[in-house]
Amino acid sequence: MSVALNLLVQRVVADVPARDGIPSLEQAQIAVVNAARALGWRQSLVRYSTIAVVSGTATYSLPADFVELIQLDSPVSAEGTVIVSGAGLIPVSQSWQETYAIANRQITFYPTPQYTLVRNIEYKAGYVLDASNVYANMDEDAEEPIVHKACAECLYLQANKAAADAWQYQIGDERVSKEKLASELRAQAQALEKKFEAAIAGSVGQVGMRATYPSGSYQ
Repeated sequence: MSVALNLLVQRVVADVPARDGIPSLEQAQIAVVNAARALGWRQSLVRYSTIAVVSGTATYSLPADFVELIQLDSPVSAEGTVIVSGAGLIPVSQSWQETYAIANRQITFYPTPQYTLVRNIEYKAGYVLDASNVYANMDEDAEEPIVHKACAECLYLQANKAAADAWQYQIGDERVSKEKLASELRAQAQALEKKFEAAIAGSVGQVGMRATYPSGSYQ
């Protein structure tokens, strides 16, 4: 299933009507993207992919929806004596070690690989937009918490604006306070944050599932 960004934004704009121009359409869109990212971090989707390691190349791009590495299979055989590469067996000593660093959705191996091999990875995936501004890997269960979180962000924006413009006026017996309005908006936002947290706590998915591979070990 997939969910279009504009449909989520429409729901947020309908639930949190603009006050003094806030949220703007752009702010609502940013709020949805932020909420989708937050849900991706908190409600793990487990995905599997491969890295085509080439001898002499240290850095490789990770999948677009990559959030965090769970497991990476080792190039060394179970006995720890050879690397079973695309070019054949490469003997290694028992003390041979490989490390890696991940930054900006790229992985860099140290030392630079001197083997060619397709390696399996298991990773925590988030929600990312495709070229059509659609979340291709999102199902309807994710929509509600994302809308809650995005609406909360928009309400905080309205609360901050109301607090910055704090003043009171009176028409007859009616007194209006923007200070009170700011507090009410924050309370609404906090209630939606709690709904977001409750949705995550009550979710049942692929969280904690681990991959198994026929051979090799994990770093």
